[in-house]
Amino acid sequence: MSIVRERSVVIVDAHLHVWRAAPEFPNPSVTVVSPLSDVPFQLLEQYMEEYGVDRAVLVQPLYPGEDNIYVANCAASNPAKFASVCVVDPRKADALSRLTYWVKDGGCRGLRLRPRVPEEAGCFGEPSTFPIWEFAQEAKIVVSVLGDFAHLEALAKLARRFSDVPIVVDHLAHPADVEPGACEPLLTLSECPNVLLKISGFPHFCNEPYPYRGCIPLVRAVHARFGAERMIWGSDFPHVLLQSGYSRALHWLERTCDFLDASEVDLILGGNASRLYWRKGTY
Repeated sequence: MSIVRERSVVIVDAHLHVWRAAPEFPNPSVTVVSPLSDVPFQLLEQYMEEYGVDRAVLVQPLYPGEDNIYVANCAASNPAKFASVCVVDPRKADALSRLTYWVKDGGCRGLRLRPRVPEEAGCFGEPSTFPIWEFAQEAKIVVSVLGDFAHLEALAKLARRFSDVPIVVDHLAHPADVEPGACEPLLTLSECPNVLLKISGFPHFCNEPYPYRGCIPLVRAVHARFGAERMIWGSDFPHVLLQSGYSRALHWLERTCDFLDASEVDLILGGNASRLYWRKGTY
C-alpha cells in the first residue's frame, strides 16, 4: 500500500536505472550503486508501489553500454506504466540503424546522448550525428543529454536546428557552482522552447547533504526562466538509495520549494513527463 498522500495526478519518476550485474565494471564511486550488483526491475516496482509512483522512465545506465535489451524488455512488460530510453554510440557508422531498431523494434521512446562520456564528447553536435536527430524528430522521441556546461553551446545549436525534438537535460547539466549567477549558460537555454531541465542528481554536484539547500536558489531561477511546464523530476534510483533515500527525493519539491504552487509541483512530478513519454492516444 502506498504511504504517500493521495494525489489526483499521475506521478512519474522520469530518471532511474535498472540493470543486471556487470562484473567487468569496477565500482566507480561509493556514492553510486555498484554495477557489480543486480538492480532488478522488480525492486523498482516495489519502491513505486510503496511510495505511490504511477509511472517510470527507465534510462539506460552507463554500465551495459549499448545493450538496451533489459530496459527495453522491462518497459515492454507494461508500456502504459513504463517507458524506456536507449543509448546508441553516435560515433559509429551504424548509429542510425541501431537507433531505428531500438525505437521501432525495441519500443524505446527516448534516446540518451552522453557527451559527458569522454569517448562520445568529440562528436556531440557534429553534422555526422544529424541523421539520428532527424530520426528523433520524425519518430517523435525525446532526446536526453547527459552533459555538463562545456556542452551547452552545442546543445543550444542542436535545439534550434531540431526545434521539434524535445530535449531533456539530465541533472541540470552538472553545474560546478550552483549559484544562479554562475549558471547563466544553463538558464539561457530557456530561449529554446523545446529544452526541458531534469530536476535530479543533486548529490552529484551539490557540496552539502540533503536537503541540498544550496540548490534551492538554482531551482528557483530555473522555474523563473523555464516555467514549471519545462521542468521534470527524477529520483536517480537506485543511486538515491545511498544518498537521500527515495521518499526524501520524491517529496523534495514540496518540502523545500515554497515558490511552487501545488499545480506546478504536479506538473514537475508527473504531468510533463506523461506528456512527453506517453503521448495521448499512443499507449
